[in-house]
Amino acid sequence: MKEMRFEYKISLAYLLIGGLWILFSDQILFYFTADSTLLTTFQTYKGWFYVLSTALLFYIFLKKHLSKLRSTELELEKHKNHLEELVLDKTRSLDAAISKLSTINEELQEKSTLIEQQNSELQRALQELKETQGQLLHADKMASLGIMTAGIAHEINNPLNYISGGITGLESYLSKEELDNEKIILFIDSIKTGIIRVGSIVSGLNQMSRNVETYDEKCDIHSIIENCLLILNSQIKNRIEIVKNYSELAPVTNGNVGQLYQAFSNILLNACQAIENRGTLTISTELYENNILVKVTDSGCGIPEENLSKITDPFFTTKEPGMGTGLGLSIAYNLIQAHNGKLSFESEVNKGTIVTVQLPVIPQQL
Repeated sequence: MKEMRFEYKISLAYLLIGGLWILFSDQILFYFTADSTLLTTFQTYKGWFYVLSTALLFYIFLKKHLSKLRSTELELEKHKNHLEELVLDKTRSLDAAISKLSTINEELQEKSTLIEQQNSELQRALQELKETQGQLLHADKMASLGIMTAGIAHEINNPLNYISGGITGLESYLSKEELDNEKIILFIDSIKTGIIRVGSIVSGLNQMSRNVETYDEKCDIHSIIENCLLILNSQIKNRIEIVKNYSELAPVTNGNVGQLYQAFSNILLNACQAIENRGTLTISTELYENNILVKVTDSGCGIPEENLSKITDPFFTTKEPGMGTGLGLSIAYNLIQAHNGKLSFESEVNKGTIVTVQLPVIPQQL
């Protein structure tokens, strides 16, 4: 059963006491006396008695109730203080946990940064390894090709010497017999032209296949370009017009002849391949301050601006699969740099590309 609230109790007690007092106090007084004066006096005392009695009762009730309230309030205060201590303790624990988590988070961030750096370094190392592997593979192929080319050039020289000797003997015979046949002379001149051309090709192959590691050879840039054009004749013949704007003074630099052959061959081959059908390839050389500037300008398809900065990256190519490895310009770039030179590009789509090679010139030429 639900307990009656205190305010209801005290109100009910007051009503009960007051009602009983009103009902029975006057009857009791009339029982003892009928004197009106005495009754008035007793009525006064009766009123005071009632006030004092109810005041005492109220005091007792209120004191009891207030004691409970005070006790409850004290317990609540203690509980509040305890809760505050608990909250402070929990707050300190949480602060310590947050601080610990923050420290752990910082350590994790440092480890994450370190892992990212190591991963980046690993990616660079893998890329460099890939580039080195590709360059070593290409170098190995070039070395094998050089050995084979040198052997072929040697084998070609032998029958070439026989042909040359035969022509000399034939000319001697015609002179001795005093034969003057225009057709025979024309045939002999054609054979001589062929011998000279084959000799030039063999000479170019020998230069290209040279396996020298030093960088102290005198490299005639015009001679190197001419021999490269001779070797690339199959790419040029009946398709590309060659325009040469050479400087009057033949530019010579110190370096490695075989490597410069390889560099210019890659640059010229790339320019020829950029011209799909017919076009023009212009080669200009000039001496500028302490440098040789070689400009190779083609009228080919050009290079999109977004790819211009990538064309010397190893394995980057826009050619169809099987048409190129993407190492040609990368190797040319590295070889030119090895000669303390620079390689730069300008290009416009559908208009062509300009490749500029800058190499230091031998001082006595200036």
